[in-house]
Amino acid sequence: MRVRATCLILVLLVSIIPTTNAGSPEELDDVGSVFGGVYLDANVSGNTSSALSDLPAIVEDYTATWCTNCIDVEHALDDISDENHMQTYHFHRFIGESEDPLGSQEGDDRWIERYEQRLPPTAVFNGTIRQVGSVPDGENLQEDYNQNLQNTLNLGTGSSSLGWIVTNDSNPIATWNLAVDMTNFPEDSEIKSSLWIVEVLAHFPDGGNQEEYYHKSVRGIIELGNATAGSMEVTMPTAYDGDDLQVHLIHEVILPEPVEETPSEPVVDDSEDEEDSSLPSVSLIAVLAISMFAAITVQRKQQ
Repeated sequence: MRVRATCLILVLLVSIIPTTNAGSPEELDDVGSVFGGVYLDANVSGNTSSALSDLPAIVEDYTATWCTNCIDVEHALDDISDENHMQTYHFHRFIGESEDPLGSQEGDDRWIERYEQRLPPTAVFNGTIRQVGSVPDGENLQEDYNQNLQNTLNLGTGSSSLGWIVTNDSNPIATWNLAVDMTNFPEDSEIKSSLWIVEVLAHFPDGGNQEEYYHKSVRGIIELGNATAGSMEVTMPTAYDGDDLQVHLIHEVILPEPVEETPSEPVVDDSEDEEDSSLPSVSLIAVLAISMFAAITVQRKQQ
């Protein structure tokens, strides 16, 4: 009997554990969208600008050099890159990491703040759809990701512009300008801009996933704040190897904090409570009577 009871309890416990499909895309309603993607070579001065309607889709890939199934995700993203107007940024795991040298503290801090879970592999599309793991929801990952990219952003008219000034005797200076109609975004939201410093290609053959070359790794994030235009002197992170850093201008929509409604306290009728508390309820009396009757019956049978 004890074995049967234990099994029954285990079955009940398992039945109440929520099940999740790691391959299912998830719409992110509690964070704003991510857009932008104009970029320049960090080694030379330059200017670039794009209409908001011409910006690429932003795909963020959370990965690690020891993660074998991350390779499936990255190959799938590569496979669909030619048929989609998209840019992929690879965020390597950093906090508590002993093997992967390509991540950054700012990258992990941002990932935790926006997406909470640091689970490689995870792909996020335009900041609005997240798909965790390498198990496809449909026929294959390529089909899933193509579908996720159909959820395009309505940015309206406007432009995103980036300037980059390199000098020999000081840090480079970034200038940026965002012309945007805020009526296309949720009410009371704002836009925060940042520079993502990207290493085009890094060679690291010592990872556990048997890869040697890693593309478009985000090596650092420079916060620009919520001003739509400005200039800033930038302290650059170092590349893991080589000298192929790029500067990408990214914009993130910050949603307003949700307003928590204070629940109204129910009105309690003290007079009824006093009357009810003076006598035990009928159902309680019935339960006690049945219990006593059962105990007496068992005792008689044992005599």
